[in-house]
Amino acid sequence: MRRGSVAPSVPSVTSRLALPHPGAAAEPAPGLPFPFPRRFLAGGGRLPGLRVPPGGRARTPMEESLALHPVKLYVYDLSKGMARRLSPLMLGKQLDGIWHTSIIVHKDEFFYGSGGISSCAPGGTLLGPPDSVVDLGNTEVTEEIFLEYLSSLGESMFRGESYNLFEHNCNTFSNEVAQFLTGRKIPSYITDLPAEVLATPFGQALRPLLDSIQIQPPGGNTFSRHNGQS
Repeated sequence: MRRGSVAPSVPSVTSRLALPHPGAAAEPAPGLPFPFPRRFLAGGGRLPGLRVPPGGRARTPMEESLALHPVKLYVYDLSKGMARRLSPLMLGKQLDGIWHTSIIVHKDEFFYGSGGISSCAPGGTLLGPPDSVVDLGNTEVTEEIFLEYLSSLGESMFRGESYNLFEHNCNTFSNEVAQFLTGRKIPSYITDLPAEVLATPFGQALRPLLDSIQIQPPGGNTFSRHNGQS
């Protein structure tokens, strides 16, 4: 460099990132598990690796690689319409069905019964197609992680011998799994059904008999750790 010349100004890394004052508020960036200064999220700075599509928000490479998998709830009326017709006479109140549910994710149907956790192709049990389908949203949980999660449930909370028609049934399982996958519960008209039945004199009278009933829809395959199903 010649004597008397002035070195060109080179912005520091800090100035290029336009870091805010150390005391500036921070909040989690969408799709990222840790906080970033509010100024970045408002467009005042840009982090390496973040891509901003036209008119869109910044997305990380990790976020772009995550696939979304649809999650659905299959709802079956085990009474095949009988509950709707007979419940006013027997219970003194209207019940629209005796509900069995299952979770559909990663192209399979998963449910719980007296034989433990089972799986099959959607609609593959002898119950046939569901009476209704509830869209629970999407999940980023991969199939591998989901199967590991099911394995842990099958060895703890949802063993076959833990099944109880009123207190720990297929709908308990569906509700648990739905929250793990999407953060959403299944509809309350399903989970509240046992309490509605037991709140009636007829339900209380029949409870000793009903407690002994074990339900396992035929046609599914018992879930196993090694390959998803046996």
